[in-house]
Amino acid sequence: MKNKTILITGASSGLGLQAAKELSGQGHEIILLCRNQEKGNAAVSDIQSFSGNNKIHLYTADLSVHASVAEVAGKIKKDFTKLDVLLNNAGAVFDEFKLSADGLEMTIANNHFNYFWLTHYLLDLLKNAGNARIVNVASDSHYKAKNIDIESFTQKKKYFVLSAYEQSKLANVLFTYSLAEKLQPFGIMVNALHPGFVYTPIGSKNGNAFFGMVWNTASKLFGKKVEDGAQSHIYLAGSEEVNGITGKYFHNCKAKPSSAISYDQRLQDLLWKESERISGFPFL
Repeated sequence: MKNKTILITGASSGLGLQAAKELSGQGHEIILLCRNQEKGNAAVSDIQSFSGNNKIHLYTADLSVHASVAEVAGKIKKDFTKLDVLLNNAGAVFDEFKLSADGLEMTIANNHFNYFWLTHYLLDLLKNAGNARIVNVASDSHYKAKNIDIESFTQKKKYFVLSAYEQSKLANVLFTYSLAEKLQPFGIMVNALHPGFVYTPIGSKNGNAFFGMVWNTASKLFGKKVEDGAQSHIYLAGSEEVNGITGKYFHNCKAKPSSAISYDQRLQDLLWKESERISGFPFL
């Protein structure tokens, strides 16, 4: 793929930043979507220094908030006529139950609804590109999720950080498979990936210093480098080998089976319809 326009969320650090640097180095035009303006500006400078490519654009938004996603998508649509790749990478993990501005549990808001909302609002740009790609960053943590508990999206119930994270990552895979089928008529490819256990600052984003320290220490000791973890991001976003491949789950740049429950059509439809209901719009 040559001279493509690629939007990457959560690109001020970690996997998103590394993917942006390497894809920029391939000559692509990069749109960064970050939460923090200062960190975003630093990322732009880092990417430009790494690649020598000045076609880097920064937008900021809180992707856990529906109105913020809609607003930033409107700005992007005013500035661009097409989008070749949407790389939904931003995510977070929370040690305790918290509600977003929309009344959603923060893990599912950050890790699923942010993908759902942004993809919906930018779909016209993807359709304009022809053979566009959507890449959803999931995780092998989804294998441990046994179901999707719709009530837990808004109600506390029995909250456990890992269970909430695992459910959100299963939602990423279910969403990927539903979306891949629905977008086939438009020639848009949709795939998900597992980056591996990578040393990134994701654990620091929930505001609990102790939890962040534990999560980040574990990932630093046992996780792989972001340069390695970002390779599937880069492959699915930029490789010609992926042309025509859709509805797959990747790790280390190779497709592999996801969990058995992720192929459950009933569960895919349940998540899709509930996501539409909560969002207040039909996706297509």
